[in-house]
Amino acid sequence: MMVMTADGDRAVSPVENPLLRGLLVIGGLMMTGLGIAGFVVPGLPGTPLLLVAAWLFSMSNDRLYRWMVTNRWFGQAIADYRAGLGIRRRIKITAVAMVIVVVSLSVGWGLDSPWLRIGVAALGAYGVYFILTRPTRETVLGEG
Repeated sequence: MMVMTADGDRAVSPVENPLLRGLLVIGGLMMTGLGIAGFVVPGLPGTPLLLVAAWLFSMSNDRLYRWMVTNRWFGQAIADYRAGLGIRRRIKITAVAMVIVVVSLSVGWGLDSPWLRIGVAALGAYGVYFILTRPTRETVLGEG
């Protein structure tokens, strides 16, 4: 059986092993919770965590996967990314700004160890690089 996205796009084949499927569902639920929290907690990346959750659900639970890609708040962003359309410019700008602010605060005032500062700065730089190298989806007239 092949899982389909809301717009009919082919996704990955689901896992047959019930134990592994259960673990993937638990991981997807955890990523969903963290992803939703990421929209209100500075520095916690909401959209990437929701993308991981959708991927986990695509392999484990059709109902939860359909809920993710049809959700009125984040479903369109997930469907766009999975269809190769990219990330909306507004989301990219917000994500990069948040990474820069949180990494700057952490490196400047939150961390004592120089090695931790270097590590956090490197991870932040990679995060910005990753976001900026994904395709940008231009908003179509009439979309949010």
